Amino acid sequence: MAKTVRYVSTSSGVNVRDAAAGNKVRSLLQGTLMIYDTANAPVKKALNGVTYTWIKVTYYYQGANDQYLMATEATGWVTQDNTTAVSTTVPGKSSVYSGNQSYKQNERLVNARYIFDYLRSLSSTKRWSVNAICATLGNMEAESGITPGKWEVTGNDSKGFGLVQWTPATKFIDELKPGESKTDIDVQLRRIQAEVDGTYKQWTSDSHSPAMTFSEYTKSTKSVATLAEYFLRCYERPEITTGMVSERKRCAEKWYDILSAVGDI
Repeated sequence: MAKTVRYVSTSSGVNVRDAAAGNKVRSLLQGTLMIYDTANAPVKKALNGVTYTWIKVTYYYQGANDQYLMATEATGWVTQDNTTAVSTTVPGKSSVYSGNQSYKQNERLVNARYIFDYLRSLSSTKRWSVNAICATLGNMEAESGITPGKWEVTGNDSKGFGLVQWTPATKFIDELKPGESKTDIDVQLRRIQAEVDGTYKQWTSDSHSPAMTFSEYTKSTKSVATLAEYFLRCYERPEITTGMVSERKRCAEKWYDILSAVGDI
């Protein structure tokens, strides 16, 4: 049976429950993403004297083991009318969110889908594997919220900037060609591909074992979780903190599951 991706559409959020009209488990914020398997038929049931249509979903939230990402998966029941289905049409560039702000999960999905389509549409010699893209998205969400206009510290060129938080920001900004905008998602994706091709040095192959080049990474069919750790250790190379690796792995797997459910994979 088909799966669809939905998100919380009401500004006040929605309560997730352990059964249709059951006990409240937690509140979900506006924009929270969820996967609805249509094999599970909606249920009509009253709560506090009002009849609602309930659907059982898999959703993602910031759990106890998450530092700052919504990377923990759980299942529960929500009112269907407080959620909206995500279109199966891949968003175009005009839909991309590129401001210097933190976007909701459904808005991040727009950018994630655009990036996925971009990297899968490259020529056969450059096209990225599905797993490598999802692993990269898990890291991008941790770094920038998958937002090309995101500054680590607004306007501070010595700090991080962009989808992957190039640090210092001048590493990326100083290489812009005339007429290019630093917040243009295509410009940033071309830069990343230029790093794959060796024009710029960002990836350190021996930072994780067994060693893997950036080009090998983009073609790899290793698990999403395995590749998420490669990108973290070989590309981002931050000071690893407790829980960082497992959190990014879960986040990468989240994007694989969501992109699969929406029909992009």
